[in-house]
Amino acid sequence: MNASMRDIDAFLSPTVPLQAPEIAPLLHSDDLFFATNARLLRNTAVVNLLDGCAISIPCEHPGELPVGLMLWAPALRDGTVLGAAARVEAALAAARPAGAR
Repeated sequence: MNASMRDIDAFLSPTVPLQAPEIAPLLHSDDLFFATNARLLRNTAVVNLLDGCAISIPCEHPGELPVGLMLWAPALRDGTVLGAAARVEAALAAARPAGAR
């Protein structure tokens, strides 16, 4: 995998595939808890499996529920990922309406 990703600075993906669930139902059902937990961790688990590095940056519009954008790359590319995240954060900030910054 590392060889096939060599020429790519960073990948972009949602940090989690769904919005945060209600906690109360999870407290009453182990099956629901473990199924929900597996869904929430599936995107980050791929990066962990590949021994990669990642960062999640907020990308929601003001007033919306929080959403994270994950930037990730193979192992030992932390500097590249952090640099890309800084550029993405700047682009997102510049794209927001003036009153929302």
